[in-house]
Amino acid sequence: MTRTGSRALALAGLLALAPATLAAGQDEQPQGEVTTSQRAESIVDLDVEGANATLDVEGSMEPLEREEVEGSTTTVTVSADVLFQFDEAALGADATENLADIAGRLDGVTGTVQVIGHSDGLGDDDYNTALSERRAEAVRGALEEALGGGAPDIEASGRGSEEPVAEETDSEGGDLPGGRAQNRRVEIVYEGG
Repeated sequence: MTRTGSRALALAGLLALAPATLAAGQDEQPQGEVTTSQRAESIVDLDVEGANATLDVEGSMEPLEREEVEGSTTTVTVSADVLFQFDEAALGADATENLADIAGRLDGVTGTVQVIGHSDGLGDDDYNTALSERRAEAVRGALEEALGGGAPDIEASGRGSEEPVAEETDSEGGDLPGGRAQNRRVEIVYEGG
C-alpha cells in the first residue's frame, strides 16, 4: 500500500471515529437512524485536498500541508503544529517523514530554496522571531539530510509574527485559536522543480 493510501485509510478511520467521539459529549441523541457517514458529513467539514489533513477541536479539517504554484514559484506551507511540539524547535518523528516527502519535490531544483518560519502573535516579538528562525533551520537541516549530496542551496530565515495569514482575534478581542494555528507555519519556496 502506498503512503498516500495508508494516510487515506488513517483519515477514513479518524472520520469514522470522530462522529461517535463528538456525539458522546452531546446531551441529546439524534432522532431517527443516522449513519456514521451522514453524521460525519454533518459534523466534519470534508473540504480537504487528498488525505493529508487533521481534525481540529471545532471538528473542521485543517490541511497539514498546502502547495501553491504561482508562475514558476512553488510554495509548500506546512503547519508548524505538525512539525513541532509547543514552543519547541526540534522536529518530531512524523515531521521527518513528511519533510522527506517534500524533499523529493526539490529534486532537480537548481535555484536557492527558501525555508521561512512563521509564528503566531502570542508572546514577545523577539522571542517569536528567534523561535521561527530555529524552526526554519531545523526544517532546512531535515531537507538537506533527506536530499543527501544532491541538495540544492537551502537558506533558512524566521519572520516571527510579521506576516500573518489569518486573524488571531475577533472583532471583540476574543482569541481565535484556529487563526493562530494557521499563522504557525513553515514555508518552503522554490523555483521550478
